[in-house]
Amino acid sequence: MKLAGTKFLALLVSIFLSGMSHADLRMPELAMELILKKSVHQNREIIQFEVKFTNQTDRDLSMIIPGSQNKGQRILQLQVFSVNNATNFYTKIFENPLELKMDTSFIGSVYFKRLRAGESVSIPLFVNDSSNARKYIYSNYAFPDFQDGSYEVIAHYNPFLDPMAQYVFQAYDDHGRTVGDSLNPEKMQINAYGIYSNYIQLTINSKMRTSSEENEQGPCSSSCRFCRHIEKEQWHRVKKDIIHRVDNIAKHRQVLFLFDGPDAVLSSLPSYYSRQIVLETRNGIKYKELTWQIGRIFSLRSFIHKWCYWAFRWNAPLRTSSSKYFHLISVN
Repeated sequence: MKLAGTKFLALLVSIFLSGMSHADLRMPELAMELILKKSVHQNREIIQFEVKFTNQTDRDLSMIIPGSQNKGQRILQLQVFSVNNATNFYTKIFENPLELKMDTSFIGSVYFKRLRAGESVSIPLFVNDSSNARKYIYSNYAFPDFQDGSYEVIAHYNPFLDPMAQYVFQAYDDHGRTVGDSLNPEKMQINAYGIYSNYIQLTINSKMRTSSEENEQGPCSSSCRFCRHIEKEQWHRVKKDIIHRVDNIAKHRQVLFLFDGPDAVLSSLPSYYSRQIVLETRNGIKYKELTWQIGRIFSLRSFIHKWCYWAFRWNAPLRTSSSKYFHLISVN
């Protein structure tokens, strides 16, 4: 009986002390998922990952993605682990260096992305794409040669390595306490050390190359004209294909990734709308910019309208602009 009473007292004390303790009980406001397009690769082969971020709150919030960043420290890092299946012990064998060494001829920066409640945004990561590594942050990833076998890969996202993070994120520590300012509902709350994705298995097999059918997707076949024009880098024909016959660009075989467009464009006409696209050609991976013109002004009609009003104070019944005009003007 005495022992039971001691246990009961210990329980009451622990309940009382729990109210004075701190714990990270926050639901993660930003979720991250790592996706591997093809599970089996050879060393030095280009490996395509995709990172998907999801706003798990009921509020519209902003975040930052690598964008055209080319200096400072990378905010998204890949880490590779070997696994001892007998003991379930993970050993980190490689991680991408944080410090960027890229072409800085043009100023690059992270991009801001506004996510509605529950909305997601995805970005690609191309590992071992050496021809684009100096110019494009999404290709500035490389793995060393690994022994044949299976490895676990994880992505680490730490936006606080960039000074722009302070405008959209608010950090909290391992105990869930807000760092610095008081809680700001306009900012996304994440751990001060960043967040991690799920683990994804990567198999290195130097003796077998997997069939390209594993990654084949979409409506096109081996005779798809659009994919053939991309493969041959016939950009004028690619442009015509998009204008006249291609509906779902991102689903085609030679299209590795189509980025989201801007969150907003200028309301004045004409305005412009651009999306970056990553294509696979015979000469490797190519980054291109698709630019559409939204709306147009009829210059001659505008001149006539202005002249009639100046001379006769008469509004000529001429339509001087079109807001329904949406036309691809360049693939650069």
